[in-house]
Amino acid sequence: MGATTISEETIVIEKEREMANHSDDNYSDYYRKQEVKVYPSEFVVRAFLGSYPAHKINRDELPGKKVLDLGFGDGRNMSLLSDLGMEVHGVEVTQSICDLIAQRLARSGVLTETRVGRNHCIPYEDAFFDYILASSSCYYMDVNQQYSDNLNEISRVIKSGGLFVHSLPMPSTFIMENAVDLGGGHMEITQDPYGVRVGAILKKFDNPDEIEQALAPHFTDIRIGSCCDDYWGSKVHLWLVVCRKR
Repeated sequence: MGATTISEETIVIEKEREMANHSDDNYSDYYRKQEVKVYPSEFVVRAFLGSYPAHKINRDELPGKKVLDLGFGDGRNMSLLSDLGMEVHGVEVTQSICDLIAQRLARSGVLTETRVGRNHCIPYEDAFFDYILASSSCYYMDVNQQYSDNLNEISRVIKSGGLFVHSLPMPSTFIMENAVDLGGGHMEITQDPYGVRVGAILKKFDNPDEIEQALAPHFTDIRIGSCCDDYWGSKVHLWLVVCRKR
């Protein structure tokens, strides 16, 4: 009986690894084929350069600060972070993405350190970063992980008083269409116009209270905005969040 149980557990683990590797390969292929010049996300430009009643970053404090671009994707926000004088680090799910984007940025004079990691497993020491940016990324979860696992890890690598700037999906955003509800706001994606996220598990948030409740164990001074765009039928509905590590 014991041997049978171990064998079944091994099969489950291997299937989970295959699913994760397949998804990671999809992302790698997507970014490898993307050769167009990329530009910073509007949300990130506004978060770091804008001045609003509930949020403004003092740009004079940015030079020399360590910033993590968590789930940096095509690297579109790294040039801006570098231009602001920060020491830029990035984490992505495969070595090929890390190498590809670091090389592309280096050709334009932007130096970054990129490492392979996950939202729940960030390969940096405790309290390493002054700022963490997660633009449409921190709510991705691996199988058998919870969103709280991601927040625990993000909290671990950011300094006390450090700023966590991130975006989160509303239930009405395009990627959530026909997603399967796994409970607790964890959603399995079933369709994606970009062809890379089918099968991925994402955490959605219905309202600001849910966001504050999730962040409260680790973060304070929580400022929440929102963006509801409709790009010719593609709805991009996001919560925009800035908070500080306790």
